[in-house]
Amino acid sequence: MLYQSFREYAQGAAKIGIGLGVISILARWVTGITIFASPEALVKYGIFGGIGYALMGAIALMAFGWLGKRVRKEFGDGLTIGDFFQFKLHRVGYWMMIAILLITSIEGLFTQGMAAGVLVNILFGIPISIGMLCFFLFCVVYVGFGGIVLIQRLAFVQVICMFAAAILIPLYFFIAKGVENVYQGIRLYHPYLLVLNNHEGLFFMCTGLFIGFGQVFVDQATWQRLYMLEGKKIVPTFLLSGLIWATVPLAFSSLIMVVIFTGSFNNIYSLLFDLIRKIDTIFLLVLFVLCSFGAVTSAFGAGLHSMISLIAGNVYPLLKPDANERQKMRMGYMLAIAIGVLSIVLTFFFTPTLLELLFFFGIIYAALIVPLLFIVFSKGKVDNFIPLCALIGLVAGYTSRYKLGNLDAVWVSMMVSSLLVIVHWGSKFIKKQLGNH
Repeated sequence: MLYQSFREYAQGAAKIGIGLGVISILARWVTGITIFASPEALVKYGIFGGIGYALMGAIALMAFGWLGKRVRKEFGDGLTIGDFFQFKLHRVGYWMMIAILLITSIEGLFTQGMAAGVLVNILFGIPISIGMLCFFLFCVVYVGFGGIVLIQRLAFVQVICMFAAAILIPLYFFIAKGVENVYQGIRLYHPYLLVLNNHEGLFFMCTGLFIGFGQVFVDQATWQRLYMLEGKKIVPTFLLSGLIWATVPLAFSSLIMVVIFTGSFNNIYSLLFDLIRKIDTIFLLVLFVLCSFGAVTSAFGAGLHSMISLIAGNVYPLLKPDANERQKMRMGYMLAIAIGVLSIVLTFFFTPTLLELLFFFGIIYAALIVPLLFIVFSKGKVDNFIPLCALIGLVAGYTSRYKLGNLDAVWVSMMVSSLLVIVHWGSKFIKKQLGNH
């Protein structure tokens, strides 16, 4: 598909309304991680794990609507999050934030690729790394040539398959097995899932909110959709998206209950294998496969497209100011492919579960929350110290992780970066007050 300009490739030809906006946002955020990690959260942390996973994304998406309204009011002509950072930050601070964004891009491609590899492994027995490679090559072709228009078209199909699967498959299982039988089986074999005073589950729920806020607030694809929306429809679009999104992880978490109510299990991957094996209707099996592949393809494609847009629109022009738009696009493709290949290579050395990946990179997202809020709500250019606060916070988080674990490290990361921002703001406020006197 031929595009006349980089703006058209990144944003499309016209602004979109609430309907298409909600579809586009849901297609971005109903991902392979949503389908596979939400059941893992339920199994690991009980009922609060499933609820917490649903809340972390839903509340973050709703909150982003008001954040986005502020962004569009102050800087309404951007295409990417990089454009806004270029507007608000000095050169050193800008490059610090761009470096962090590129790291989160690797995380996004790696996790979605892992989800695709796991799905291919469960269905066909193909090794995860090989499945990731095939999936990545497919996405590079369709994103590189299709751009935002093809991504939006795929979003319609993905959302239709997603809701059909989320409604029909749980309904089929609970009618066939009986809700009472499932409940009694859970009480017999896995009573810990129903414990209400599960402190670990509550801790996961609170920690998940920080991860969700950070993940949504700095997501490049979400910022692109923010700039694609009509200004007056930003808040209702994100509110509606968050409310609808919350139902999806709950639906897929409930599916796992149908698998485990008859006995024990080995690990989360064996659970997913058992789930697919128990879907004994061809129509529902095809629907589940289409939903799963559609989710990872749409999310991976959106992440890859946003990364190409960031590199081509915000990184390469600063390194080579005289580059034309074709050169920018070509460099964006090349660097995106290189980063994608890096994410595939990582699977040969690391094979964590998707929930472990969420916690590991959640340390970065938690460190970014308060610095980003400060950048958005401050007037004029922001000091380089604010992006540095995020870097110090994530370093503190990863340093503490070896002794405290992932969940505690998320809190350390968030508190360190937040405290530094507060101290910086407080010192500037005091100096201003002294100057007035």
